[in-house]
Amino acid sequence: MKASNTNFLFQLKNIAAVLALSFLLVSLSFLTSNDSYKFYDNSDDWHKLQDDNFTAPDEESLCLSSAKILHRLENRSGGVPKESVCRLRVPKSIVYEIDGDIRVDGNSSSIFWINSGGHESLNVKPFPRNCDPNAMSSVREFSVKSLQFQNGSVPQCSSNHSYPAIIFSTAAYTGNFFHDFTDVLIPLFLTAHRYHGEVQFLITNMKPIWVEKYTIFFKSLTRYKIINIDEEPHGNTHCYKSMTIGLYAHREFAIDPFMPPLGYTFADFTHFMRKSYYLERHALRKHWESPPKRPKLLLISRRWSRKLLNANEIETMASDLGFEIIVMDEHDHPLDKYAQIVNSCDVIVGIHGSALSYMVFLPQKAVVIQIVPWGRLEGLSWCDYAFTVPKANLKYLEYQVSLEETTLLNKYPRDHPNIQDPFSVHLQGFWVLKEAYMNEDVTLDLQKFRNTLVEALEHVKKQEKTSLGGRIS
Repeated sequence: MKASNTNFLFQLKNIAAVLALSFLLVSLSFLTSNDSYKFYDNSDDWHKLQDDNFTAPDEESLCLSSAKILHRLENRSGGVPKESVCRLRVPKSIVYEIDGDIRVDGNSSSIFWINSGGHESLNVKPFPRNCDPNAMSSVREFSVKSLQFQNGSVPQCSSNHSYPAIIFSTAAYTGNFFHDFTDVLIPLFLTAHRYHGEVQFLITNMKPIWVEKYTIFFKSLTRYKIINIDEEPHGNTHCYKSMTIGLYAHREFAIDPFMPPLGYTFADFTHFMRKSYYLERHALRKHWESPPKRPKLLLISRRWSRKLLNANEIETMASDLGFEIIVMDEHDHPLDKYAQIVNSCDVIVGIHGSALSYMVFLPQKAVVIQIVPWGRLEGLSWCDYAFTVPKANLKYLEYQVSLEETTLLNKYPRDHPNIQDPFSVHLQGFWVLKEAYMNEDVTLDLQKFRNTLVEALEHVKKQEKTSLGGRIS
């Protein structure tokens, strides 16, 4: 019953958020004296649309509309025009929302917006790492062209679709589990969830094996076939009435409920993940077995770098404290199997790295212990996980590795700049930083780490006494 109520409240919250956003957009469209949300009809504004440094005052949005629709807006006969191109800028991405007669020719990387005026175009790379040139260099670019109805270059529709579409890329760093989430899965949830399955995905730079890995996730967001837009036959044109180019992305591995689309939280995302993968536990709950089950701890091992050299001793110590231990490599199982294992656990432990992203499958009130490598990596670890974990209604604990616990002293003398002045290494960029500090193995001080495990165990036992968690409906 509680799970049903939780789901119902989740739906109500999102309906309210959508209504709030709709009201905001409609209200802004009437405020013609307010430049924060204005429709434009001259060619100079097309250049603004594709200028990464341009931000409309107050609201980070800029919309273009045909002259015919502008006239309708001036007569105040409706809200946001039915034919418009809107550019919304959020921290990690620039997103284009298009309404009207939209035709997509994947073979030529062209998106045509058919309207009553304008012969302009802009170029878009639909991937949410707008400030990362290295990542964006691998993303296919699309041309968005505004054409008049009578233009002879207007392609004819091969497939007409009554539902909206979202076009995005799976290029750059996808394949790394952390980046799968921060660059595609979380942004796609933000962008597509509002459609309740009534949306189609057009993927460029598509990696079929990668898409197959996340089949369950995709099927939870769309009822329709995913189109590899790069492989469409010549002359095959897909037509839509509404399209989003790109994905909303707020920050690394995080969701800001005050950014478009409004109202979503990271707890909403983790709830969605548990529900999509049909996981048993929504929150920690009391074990009614007699004798009660031991709290379960998942220790993530790594094969190539940042290895825990005394993992066996850590396992023994955790078992002596009262945990049931599972030791797993991040590549041991298919994703759906791994999701079930993680959801069965009360604590997850791992050195800073992509495998900590499995925390999205944990039940609420579970514990995430991040082992932070030496090298002044507290800020990076905070940005990637420490900031987000509490937003998912999870307990965050951190163990900071000392210099003596690493293999760095086998590599550098104590007077080496990498040892004496880590910040100077940070200033040289991420890849230098990664090479200097993020490939080293670790031997944890068992007595120090024991204190962290004890804190996690006490938290779990306290939650089991008070939690009424149950199955997600």
